[in-house]
Amino acid sequence: MTGSKERIKRAFWTLFTSAFVFGLLFVVSCDNGNDDPEPQLYQLPGVYKFKKAILKSDLEIPGIPSSLIPEDITDQLAGGLLAEAPCDDPENGAVELKENKELFFACVGESNELKAGTWDVNNDTTELSLNLSVPQALLLPITDMEINESTDVISGTIANFPLNKTLIAGFLTALTEEQRNAILAGIAENFVVLITVDIEFQKVT
Repeated sequence: MTGSKERIKRAFWTLFTSAFVFGLLFVVSCDNGNDDPEPQLYQLPGVYKFKKAILKSDLEIPGIPSSLIPEDITDQLAGGLLAEAPCDDPENGAVELKENKELFFACVGESNELKAGTWDVNNDTTELSLNLSVPQALLLPITDMEINESTDVISGTIANFPLNKTLIAGFLTALTEEQRNAILAGIAENFVVLITVDIEFQKVT
């Protein structure tokens, strides 16, 4: 009888000890999970230089041969987007996204700046909206946005970007002034064609 009691007693303590160890391991593992740091979101506010613009649309402009319309339209689009930047040197033109969601045209290496609208980003950081007010009201959603945190390059797509006569003139710089004026004379002042562009911005500060 005494032997049976001892066996029961040993079985009880074995079960109790196992349950205690299991519970302790569970608590420790939960504590370790809670101590894991939250992933840090990329800080979008900063100054960005316009890096690249690649035309994705089949573009037809009256009077302009398709051979004059390049796929890489970085210079043309940068000149249009940053035309109002108040820089002493136009090459310093940039876009600044402020912490308070204001958007400014800035000048790298200069103190000049101009408030140009607001900006916003969606919850999963895949769409950046630039709501420009200078020189006119224009909403530019940058979709399919990707952020390369190691190079500070933001890339994405702008659909339905309004290409106007002023920007079109940038395609004709290889022509003589007479040729350029002749082509532009055939384009209405209010002419606008919507294009899709893949773009990149480089964060510099």
